[in-house]
Amino acid sequence: SCACELRMLGFEVDIFEAKKQPSGLTVHGVAPYKISNKEALEEMAYLEMQFGYTVKYDMPIQTKEDVARIEKGYDAVFLGIGLGLTSALKINGEEKENCFGAVEFVEELRKKHHAITVPKKVIVLGGGNTAMDAASECARMGAVQVILAYRRSKEEMGAYDFEYDLAKGVGVKGLFNAAPVEIRGNGKVSGVQFIRTKTENGKVEIIPGSEFFEEADWVIKATGQSKQLEFLQNINGLELDKKGCIVVNKENKQTKNPKYFASGDAVSGGQEVVNAAADGRKAAHGIKTFLGLV
Repeated sequence: SCACELRMLGFEVDIFEAKKQPSGLTVHGVAPYKISNKEALEEMAYLEMQFGYTVKYDMPIQTKEDVARIEKGYDAVFLGIGLGLTSALKINGEEKENCFGAVEFVEELRKKHHAITVPKKVIVLGGGNTAMDAASECARMGAVQVILAYRRSKEEMGAYDFEYDLAKGVGVKGLFNAAPVEIRGNGKVSGVQFIRTKTENGKVEIIPGSEFFEEADWVIKATGQSKQLEFLQNINGLELDKKGCIVVNKENKQTKNPKYFASGDAVSGGQEVVNAAADGRKAAHGIKTFLGLV
């Protein structure tokens, strides 16, 4: 979005893409039942041809040396890096085989076009839209039992109501006010030990003596994504908030390092693709002003 707008404003634009395919989350992170790779890649190819920016694939920018090279070669830099891998739960057992992140699971589905065998029993931990995607996909692909477990109440879930309705419609069962205590199994996952919870004054409190066990062949963690702090620390003068998100001027998306602009999940902590696209356009106009073209 930022690249297209900058090209319309007359700038030369290069995109450095770490992966082999473009568009980030749209290709790698959205559940396949919502959009296919074909649709997303066709749109990306059209935009690249129409606007004339250059995408450099398999070109991750990771080190201080990489950053220095970019800063030397370009007049302004836009960060549209999104978020990282699924955040750790920090409970016993999450290193076991068949316990993995929802983001990584959906990416595998997109890359392998559903050529993945789903087991009989799956537990998805989380209450956001990514949790709904993972649970829905498992149910649609033949899992006999899919439990969507969330430590708060149904009303407190971050997911949209229609997303939960879609999941229920394909057989997903909700388990609310249940916090995972331990992922059990001898090398491989055999299930999750939970404890009942209640919400008091907005805080989750456990109910002593209420532990119970649910069997599972897979445990999918949809517990949010980590911030790309290791990379961001390579950029001098960049300010991050207490959650690790990039601090920007809301109007022009300029960071505390004036040469850098940023938008998307790296700034918001996680919103929709349409929000990122809108903010990418704002950043382009911020870059225009920064380069002295009001």
